[in-house]
Amino acid sequence: MTYDQAPIHNGPITAADILMANLLSLRLGWSDVTPLFSTAPSRFSDLRQALDDALDEVRQLPGLEDCDDVQLAMPALDNANDTAGAMQPYNPKRRRTWTDVTVSKVLHRLAPVVPIIDSSVKAFYATAVPGRIRQRMRDDLCANRDWMTELAKSYPVHEHHMPLTRVADILIWMDSRASSTTTAQT
Repeated sequence: MTYDQAPIHNGPITAADILMANLLSLRLGWSDVTPLFSTAPSRFSDLRQALDDALDEVRQLPGLEDCDDVQLAMPALDNANDTAGAMQPYNPKRRRTWTDVTVSKVLHRLAPVVPIIDSSVKAFYATAVPGRIRQRMRDDLCANRDWMTELAKSYPVHEHHMPLTRVADILIWMDSRASSTTTAQT
């Protein structure tokens, strides 16, 4: 719950915002974050700018469940995902840290219209394409809005009910854990 309850702001992305995503099972370290804030032009500063552009774009949107098809496109978010996907670690033996999963976990806390995308969500929606996940999740949120809204009211975030995108993420994650436990027992 620390991720959900941490203070949010209206400014550009900060190092603390990026590191906060570690509370959702990321493993970002100083070498993943510090270069983003260098003033020298680099692939890292390009990524930080893409994250800021995406944040500016999505902060203007309603909740995912209320986005129309044009709003759902989120081109700056797609650009941030593409920019992150092009990042390669300095050390080829090191895992890639900047992916669409990283982008979603960093941006969601500051703009909950961005659904958290992880392996459980990708498996649930049977796609790894962020735009398709957004569309499928929006459709699910619309179809299940009434009971999910009631559930969200039980878990306030910053004196408002939990965003439905976060409710969906938690429900999908819990279902994936229950499914893996059942499979392991059989």
